[in-house]
Amino acid sequence: MTPGIAHALDTALLAPFRNSESVFPETLLQRLKTFSILEEVGDQALRRLLVEADWFGIPGGMHLTRDGENDRAVFLVVTGSLGVFVEQEAGGRRLVATIPAGETVGEMSLLTGESHSATLVALRDTELLRLGPKAFEMLLTRYPRAMLNLLKIVVRRLRETTRGAHQRTRPKTFAVVPLQRDLNEEAVTHSICSVLIEMGAKAAVLDKSVSEQSADWFYRIEAEHDVIFYQGDQPDSTWTQFCLRQADRVLLIARSDEAVPLHPFERRYFKREMVAPPELLLVHPGGTRGGVPQHVELRRDLFGTHHHLRAGNTADMKRLARFIAGCSVNIVLAGGGARGFAHIGVLKALKEAGVPFDYVAGTSMGGVIAAGLAMEWDIDELKERVRDAFVINRPLSDFTIPLIALFRGARVSALLQKHFGDVRIEDLSKPFFCVSSDLTSGRDYVHRTGLLWRALRASVALPGILPPVTTANGHLLVDGGVMNNLPVDVMAAEARGPIVAVDVSGAIDLRADDDRYGERSIWSLIGQRMRGSPSIISILMRAGTVGSDLQRRAVRADADFLFEPPLDGVGMRDWKFFERAIAQGYAHAVLEIEKHGVPLSDSWAAGPALSVTRAMSPA
Repeated sequence: MTPGIAHALDTALLAPFRNSESVFPETLLQRLKTFSILEEVGDQALRRLLVEADWFGIPGGMHLTRDGENDRAVFLVVTGSLGVFVEQEAGGRRLVATIPAGETVGEMSLLTGESHSATLVALRDTELLRLGPKAFEMLLTRYPRAMLNLLKIVVRRLRETTRGAHQRTRPKTFAVVPLQRDLNEEAVTHSICSVLIEMGAKAAVLDKSVSEQSADWFYRIEAEHDVIFYQGDQPDSTWTQFCLRQADRVLLIARSDEAVPLHPFERRYFKREMVAPPELLLVHPGGTRGGVPQHVELRRDLFGTHHHLRAGNTADMKRLARFIAGCSVNIVLAGGGARGFAHIGVLKALKEAGVPFDYVAGTSMGGVIAAGLAMEWDIDELKERVRDAFVINRPLSDFTIPLIALFRGARVSALLQKHFGDVRIEDLSKPFFCVSSDLTSGRDYVHRTGLLWRALRASVALPGILPPVTTANGHLLVDGGVMNNLPVDVMAAEARGPIVAVDVSGAIDLRADDDRYGERSIWSLIGQRMRGSPSIISILMRAGTVGSDLQRRAVRADADFLFEPPLDGVGMRDWKFFERAIAQGYAHAVLEIEKHGVPLSDSWAAGPALSVTRAMSPA
């Protein structure tokens, strides 16, 4: 990058209109008509506003300082977008709002005289109009329509705050940045673009051939499309830096069979405050998934999540397109012992209804079944593997002296290794996590990397029944149901579409008819146990998954679709009722789908969390 261009990118370009009523582009006047606060105020008011305003631009990643003339001012976002960040008690900043083109910011502080409580950052190259206190007062007093519009804006924002509404807007612009020099994978970007067009989106790819176009040309192209991919050419080129500054999201792309350079190159925009961290698109040229190579692991500082893209695999492209469109389907499965077999029935009904499984997660038994989905097992294979591991081979059969737990846990570990092998979570074809409980820190522990079977072993380690799993720093991990049996809240923090939750831990008939149960003699306890009173294993299993009722209600509210199979007569230890649990889960899901539909994932226009009823296939 040349010094002159770098300087231009780092310097705000000011263009005040106060001295001339004629020096401004007509396109700017037309853009002002799209602002809610300026709706129907008339051309005369807009021209007067331009005379009083300062028009300037700031590059993506730069803070909008709030001192000097910016201290008490209203900003109109003409192009680009601003992020509103607040300081967190734990350190760092958190994005609380995005101000897109056509919106304003700063008017409340100007009206109330309060100090600024947030930091404004340009999320991409952004053009702004600044109105000082006198200009803003003139607008409101001379043009009453502007005051009425402002009141409407304030009321709308108040309602959103009262209802706890959160923004779920789709990003429009994506920078596709190569991490390797001379990477020729533009076909990947065009393939994703084609899938989005099939979904009904207006999408386009812009490469270096348009680099000489004017800012107004880029504005018009973005206004005419739903999604724009800015295709970078080299990791550190001037064009790639431009792509990064235009992006709402950053997609880093690399081939799995080529090393990512270890020397640092220009990464200032990777580290800026953003709506979301960059994501890695890892291309596997051979058409088979080879996992995350070590040379990519060494560059973990560059990206957050990652997606495996196998050459020629249409399903991978469609899944990524759904993530980009904000309509990926996110599955969360609860723990519940043998009752968790019902997950297979629910998944079968969803699959028959045409629902894709894009991002999967779960706790305990729900985590095991979700891992099967991430392994790309079909429903039949999933069913047979779960039957082998939990019904035929009886994992809870290696009793031991109960110094740590009732069972050694070696049989559970062996069965998990048998079915999941040495696969690592980060190598799975689909994004996945499972949850265990950290007894050392008193918090839930989210497994996103490492050996899959060992993460699952921790997630199913019911306290007192199976020994805890230890981490490298000596922490003790037990069943995730102790802290978070249905981790919808974890999924909601990063979901790109509707969340489908399946809760099998509901009303369980665990009771004793004797009000002095547990205080009787050993012979009385043996007799009551034989008559159906709960055993130590049943009590421990229920205690390990019941969780907090308040927490359960809170996370269930975050789900867009919730399935709760009744599971009559199926207890947590009823491994022999494998087929019954699956059948009840399937029957329940079929009825719920007929009533409420399923997540619509293949249409851009329908939005990220709408539903549609589909014809069911025969069972």
